[in-house]
Amino acid sequence: MTVAYLSEEESGGEISNTFVINISRSPEEKAADRETDGEDSDSEEEEITAYARVGESQIVYQISGDSYENLMAVSYDSLRHQEVFSADTTDIRQIDITLEGIDYTITSEEDEEDGRRIYYYQGKDVDMANFKGSLKKLNAVSFTKEQPAQKEEIRLVVYLDNENFPEVEIELYRYDGDECLAVVDGEPVSFVQRSAVVDLIEAVHGIVLNE
Repeated sequence: MTVAYLSEEESGGEISNTFVINISRSPEEKAADRETDGEDSDSEEEEITAYARVGESQIVYQISGDSYENLMAVSYDSLRHQEVFSADTTDIRQIDITLEGIDYTITSEEDEEDGRRIYYYQGKDVDMANFKGSLKKLNAVSFTKEQPAQKEEIRLVVYLDNENFPEVEIELYRYDGDECLAVVDGEPVSFVQRSAVVDLIEAVHGIVLNE
């Protein structure tokens, strides 16, 4: 496993570096597994002995079996954000919403005394707790590149106080009775629980209909 990282010089500049971590099971255990491959066993779950070494270092560290299995299970999808909206909700400054063909806009401003952000819909301040909570519960059930083919349930453009990521567009499409398809910034990313999408829609209704 090769890790790239940035470190800071004394002068304040940044230096790019990499290091390699080598992970391996005990050779004896691997050999024993090959000998018993395909045989039935009634024994308890096998204990794993595993080791790690940084680069060409002569120091070898023993790691837990759980750590070994987690590292060996790493894939591109396992390293991706599980949340459809991965930004901090405190950074949200405005939201444009399209729901059932109707557009809504929620704006905000910072309180001069405590810096707390106050949100407004049509000039009235609104409670965003349910909306923000529902937004963060949009988690990937699985990842996909499948293009949407059914009805758009809701579309959001979330504007952020973030120089690197100023806005995020999220589209949620019907897929089946259990899941919806999430598209982020124009790219299909994942399937999410339909119940989570319904909760988000209800949170929007609670704001715009003052329910």
